[in-house]
Amino acid sequence: MAAQNPTKAKFVKTQGTALSVSKTTTLDPKAADLTWADLSVTIKQPQFQGGQSDEIETTVLASVAKEFTTGLADNGTFSMSGNWKADDEAQTVLRTARDDAEPRAFKSVFKDGTSSTFLGLVTQFTWDAAPNGTVNGTFNVRITGAVSFDLPGVP
Repeated sequence: MAAQNPTKAKFVKTQGTALSVSKTTTLDPKAADLTWADLSVTIKQPQFQGGQSDEIETTVLASVAKEFTTGLADNGTFSMSGNWKADDEAQTVLRTARDDAEPRAFKSVFKDGTSSTFLGLVTQFTWDAAPNGTVNGTFNVRITGAVSFDLPGVP
């Protein structure tokens, strides 16, 4: 009898995801000499929001309807929310990046070993608080350049 798989769904569990930011500015998110600050100890909800490419009209006199191609990819934004901790190393890096307007590398490594890297510019940070809770923080990042999605064991 064949082994039964309890589910057909494909997924990656959230717990165990590692999220980090380069401690220094860089133009190469995969540079071997980068050192990283751990965002996983304060961030609860990272969100990648892919952008949209421009539509370029290419319609000519011989066209029977409007024709288009796409422009350069806009890789969008990345936001992170979680616990605000002003003396946390990674949050200090993010605030410094906001002040110096220089790109930092961001890296996500998921529980299944897949990863994603990109360069980003920190554009905003906020914190908020309410009674009987913890102080929450949010950091917004504008992605600049390409985003890589890498499978484990594939260079």
